[in-house]
Amino acid sequence: MRATPKETSPQRPTRSSKGSQMNNPMPQELEGKDLTVKALLLLHRTRDMVFNLEDRVFSEFGLTAEQYTVLVAIKYFDDPVRPTDIGRWVGHKVNTVSMIVDRMVKAGLVKRIRDLPDRREVRLVITSKGEQAFKPATPAGWSLIEDIMSSLSDEDKRTLIKLLEKVRDKALQHLSPDVDTRESVSYEATDLSRLMKRMSKYAKGSDNTRHGRS
Repeated sequence: MRATPKETSPQRPTRSSKGSQMNNPMPQELEGKDLTVKALLLLHRTRDMVFNLEDRVFSEFGLTAEQYTVLVAIKYFDDPVRPTDIGRWVGHKVNTVSMIVDRMVKAGLVKRIRDLPDRREVRLVITSKGEQAFKPATPAGWSLIEDIMSSLSDEDKRTLIKLLEKVRDKALQHLSPDVDTRESVSYEATDLSRLMKRMSKYAKGSDNTRHGRS
């Protein structure tokens, strides 16, 4: 008696190892140029995302992120504050700063004053309208940054600062080869210390102030 062959269910075609890897990529440790590319992309994307978020928050008070930065410079740098001073702080060319200031003058946020010894220079002052926008925008912006940075411990932040300072110093060498980076960093540290001291009274506002309500 002949044995009948057992029926077997049709088998699905097996994927090749190459196809399997494509559908289920295994995590790999990045190294060399791949690490450099990822670090660069993260720097750019993080900066852009934070800038866009700041734009969203400051728009509630009739400001852009760039305009708010100009107001910060005018308010906390020692008078007189010229477009060149703001350009050094924000890392923009004077022409770029002038275009931003032009729009702010038209919006009634700042004024140009020509009373310096060199009549070709102007100093910038905040108007009452600019002050009214600045006061509630500051705690709102500060609240945003605190929330973004809340996932980092103090030690994480110190490490991040040290790493970013290394990248900044190397970038400065390419941007201004003839400038001593130590001098530039010293100016930046002085500006930052002055800024934090003067901003402290605005940085912590009530929830109502934070949302632009009186």
